[in-house]
Amino acid sequence: MNAWNRVLWLLAAAAAVAGVAIPLAGTHVTLPMLLLSVPFALIHGVRRYGWRTLLFFLIVTLVVGNFFENLSVSTGFPFGHYHYTGHPQLIHVPVEIGPIYFGLGYICWQVANTLLDEADIRLGGSSGSVAGRVEVVALPILAAALMTMFDLGVDSIASTVKRIWVWERGGGVFGVPYTNYLGWWFVTYVFFQVFALYLVKRQPASASVRTEGRGVLAQNVLFYGALGLSSVPYFIGASGDMVKDGASVSWSGHAINETMMTINLFGMVFAAFLAAVKLARNDLALRR
Repeated sequence: MNAWNRVLWLLAAAAAVAGVAIPLAGTHVTLPMLLLSVPFALIHGVRRYGWRTLLFFLIVTLVVGNFFENLSVSTGFPFGHYHYTGHPQLIHVPVEIGPIYFGLGYICWQVANTLLDEADIRLGGSSGSVAGRVEVVALPILAAALMTMFDLGVDSIASTVKRIWVWERGGGVFGVPYTNYLGWWFVTYVFFQVFALYLVKRQPASASVRTEGRGVLAQNVLFYGALGLSSVPYFIGASGDMVKDGASVSWSGHAINETMMTINLFGMVFAAFLAAVKLARNDLALRR
């Protein structure tokens, strides 16, 4: 195991420990874990795709994510009407949001890639593979769903309870409108699809993707699962006080945390479990 691989395992392990241990004290740790995903994605992405391809992914996620975030704050499309409370901001959006799109996005891309048997090496079907032509769309769709799954499990806590951002008109999901989740899927699908088409352009994909065995994929699965597990101990120590959303509708803090925990257990954690089982059974179509 080389030094960079050790660093990746260290970052993934740190996320797992932080996601389970720190929230036992009643502290929400999702943001530090998300920021930890940025160096993880940089290292892992350069090793798998090379710095030029990863730089493209970084630029696409930053540009697309920040464009639609600022558009929605200004107009309500595509997420809904909301505003951030934190500073400093890039126009209307805190500066850390862009890097989070990149770090979390890369991890979700690789978990989806694991579930689809390393689809990134077959994108476009340049060798006549029907699977490659399907996966050039299927991989972005699944990666975007994994991103949205994360937001579904944290948004009500971050907005209604923590008020890191505020949904000005409230919404049915504990103060969050359903349009937020449709918007999350749409925006993340856009940059994942652009990246998939970029990989197709670099065909043959198998020549531009460095496969190093199941361990490098397992690192992403561990990180993603840790993000889902972080809600479980947080629920144990979370406050049950009543809270109000941006439309002044009252919600039970206990109900919010319990629901988010359940969503994460049977959403993110279950998806990570499926990916881990696939790795453990050696179902990945690797060619070494």
